[in-house]
Amino acid sequence: MDITDIVKIVSLYILVASGETLNGIARTVYLNKRIGTRKAKRISMLSGLLLCLLICYLYVPQMNINSDKNLLFLGISLSLFMLTFDIVLGRFVMKAKWSTILAELNIFRGNLLAVGAIVMAFCPLLSSKIPRFF
Repeated sequence: MDITDIVKIVSLYILVASGETLNGIARTVYLNKRIGTRKAKRISMLSGLLLCLLICYLYVPQMNINSDKNLLFLGISLSLFMLTFDIVLGRFVMKAKWSTILAELNIFRGNLLAVGAIVMAFCPLLSSKIPRFF
């Protein structure tokens, strides 16, 4: 792995983090008030995963990763990055308490962050299986 590969991976992380952040802002500003927080989180998880899949579909082929194992490893690293990003954003930017941050990972309270992170790990692999039309 050379510096070019590292730059491509970090760029993917930044693209997905930007998309997920905008998705979260849209959920908070528009959906929470209209349909309630619980339903908004479900819709936001689906739209966030679709956004991640789209970004992977458009960007991952440029990375020239050919094996399913390496695509899965990329997805796992992406999920770990996003979990870290969400925790840092919540704790240091939004000034949330640790209990609030950890509650976001609790699926029994209707929070789907952990589920989304697990499914996100498969986005690069899934995107490679979608036929290319251009």
